[in-house]
Amino acid sequence: MRTNFPCPARRSPRPVAEWPPSAKHGAMTSSDAERLLGADELAEGLDRGDWARPWHGVVVPAARAHDPLTRAAAALLRAGPHAVLSGPTAVALHGCGPVDEVVHVTVPYDRELRSQPGLAVHQGWVRECDVVELDGLRTQALDLAIAELLCTGDQRTALDCLERALGQLGERAEHFRAVVAERVARRRDRRGTRRASSLIDLAWAKPSAELAVGTGGAR
Repeated sequence: MRTNFPCPARRSPRPVAEWPPSAKHGAMTSSDAERLLGADELAEGLDRGDWARPWHGVVVPAARAHDPLTRAAAALLRAGPHAVLSGPTAVALHGCGPVDEVVHVTVPYDRELRSQPGLAVHQGWVRECDVVELDGLRTQALDLAIAELLCTGDQRTALDCLERALGQLGERAEHFRAVVAERVARRRDRRGTRRASSLIDLAWAKPSAELAVGTGGAR
C-alpha cells in the first residue's frame, strides 16, 4: 500500500538541489536553513511570509505549510532522529485513513517533548523492526498504527481505517486481522484493548469499488 497524501508540486524559495540532505519535502531545521540562506535572509523570508515555522526549530516554505507530507517531515525533524510518525498519521500515510492537520509522532521515553498545536507527541517504545520508510519518512508499520488507533482513537474512524486496510489486502486480509489482534493482545497499556478487540471482530473488508467511491455500506 502506498500513500494517498496529496503532494502537488510547488515553487520553493530556493532550488531543491541546494537543500541539505536532511531536508525532506521542503522541511528543514532552522540551523540548516540558516546555513543555506544565511541568518538574515531567513529572518527576512519569515517576515515576508516566504517561509513558515510550524514548530520551534523547523522551517518550511510557506507555499508548503499545509502540505501533509511537508508537515509530517517537519514533525519528525522537531521530534528527533528516533521519532516515528504514528497512529492516525501513519495510517493515513499508508493510504488507509483520512489526512488530518494534526501530525502524530511517537518518541522514546527518554525524549522529553510536549505536544503543541498541530503536533501530538506520544511517548512509547520505538522498535526499529516496527518502523518502515514511506516517502522518505519514518513511519509505524501499518498493523501497529492501526492497533494503536483502535485502542486510542475515535471508534468509528478506527473501524473504518481497519476495514480499508482489510479491503486493500485481498487474500492477506485475515492474516492482517490476526496480526493486529496480536498487537492489541500484547499491548502494555491495556486501556482501550477490550474495545479494540471488539472492533477487530466487527470489521469486514470493504469491497474495492466501495473504497474507490468512498461510500459506507450496511453491515
